[in-house]
Amino acid sequence: MGKFHTLFKISGKVGGYVYYVLNGKQVVRKAAGKRKGAKTKGEEERVLYNTEFGRASAAGKVLRQAVAEELLKLNDRYLYQRVNRLMLQLRSFDPCAPGERTVAGGLDTIDGQALLAGFHFHKKHAAFPKLLSAKRKGTQIRIEVSEVSHRPMELLEVQINFNKGVFRKHSHSYPDGIAEREVIVKRQFRSRKGFTDLVMISGDGFLQGAVILESY
Repeated sequence: MGKFHTLFKISGKVGGYVYYVLNGKQVVRKAAGKRKGAKTKGEEERVLYNTEFGRASAAGKVLRQAVAEELLKLNDRYLYQRVNRLMLQLRSFDPCAPGERTVAGGLDTIDGQALLAGFHFHKKHAAFPKLLSAKRKGTQIRIEVSEVSHRPMELLEVQINFNKGVFRKHSHSYPDGIAEREVIVKRQFRSRKGFTDLVMISGDGFLQGAVILESY
């Protein structure tokens, strides 16, 4: 640390030096540079966690955008927090190495698929036909629900690329409800690499989703 005398008081960083006043005297020292060398294990883990956290948050955002109209009807101002927690949990099921795990990878696993199916976007209790399974074959999707219902509802096809933040959505409307526990709809979207195919059931006060699986 160096000291020098001047008629003017200087403070702050100038070039590669930091100027400040200590005990009434002007002091100058060399600015600290970036630390060189390998990161500690703890630092590496934080970097990997932050990377995955950012991806999960982005995935939650695109999912909320895809079903924004349906979410608005639920009138839950803190729903985004629950969705973000869901995304982080889904990411944890991805078998890839830390730092490379994604929500899409988690949804490719049985545990991830079960977690999504068990998640209710609505917070208040609601009786509705819960999605039990959704499987595609050819141009059709066979959807199994827990019960019949005469309440107006929609079955939504949602195709999302979580990494690129893009989506497509199509609504199959059932104004008179669902009269059978097994529903077959015509597929609107072909399978695309990098995209996750979901089906969601939406109505007054409820919203639930499930991954569309191959063949039946």
